[in-house]
Amino acid sequence: MKRTYLIAILFVLIAKSAFGQNTERKFTIQTNPVLFIYDFFAFDFGDEFTSVIMDLEGQYKINDRLNVSLTLSFLINNRTNFIYYDESIYEDNINDIIYEENIFQFNVKPMLIYRPLRTGLKGFYLGFYPNIGWKVISNEYEKHLFTELGFGFSLGYKWIFRSGFTLQLGTGIGKTFSIPKKQKDYVFVNSDGRITINTSDLHLLDFKLGFSF
Repeated sequence: MKRTYLIAILFVLIAKSAFGQNTERKFTIQTNPVLFIYDFFAFDFGDEFTSVIMDLEGQYKINDRLNVSLTLSFLINNRTNFIYYDESIYEDNINDIIYEENIFQFNVKPMLIYRPLRTGLKGFYLGFYPNIGWKVISNEYEKHLFTELGFGFSLGYKWIFRSGFTLQLGTGIGKTFSIPKKQKDYVFVNSDGRITINTSDLHLLDFKLGFSF
């Protein structure tokens, strides 16, 4: 249902963009639709896998060079792994649950945005941010809570159309450290779209759609 609402809202905003008036914009609210696509198609063969992932960013214009933003995001992954018995060995061809793994992540990311071309809320930008998050990983045997602290750098470009419809494309890199430290190598898609490989963050496509007021 949430995907239907999102598509309908985006269709209305795009349709209105040709008829709006040019006005000064001071505030943008936007989200990353790529996360909805990941949410829709996330699966593993042979396993039961469900995922919910969302982010929301508010961005405010201080002056023509400086903006500030705050991104709130969360992720829920529930995965059940199965083992399948060989019918030639066992009398009944049944499956037995090995374990259920649940992951919950919540992230807060404030950002200072610098626009060297003095374009206000739109145009080319450089962003600098810290991020703080919490991740809970649990199964039927144990539960672990991690605090995640990091920082990063991003760059990109934002368009604001006449109606206020907003499109942003960017990329970025950073570092994120876990407390306590994770004991093995891992790759993880975060709730704000960053891909963490051990402690290195890659934001390959910071693609966001929204509306500016």
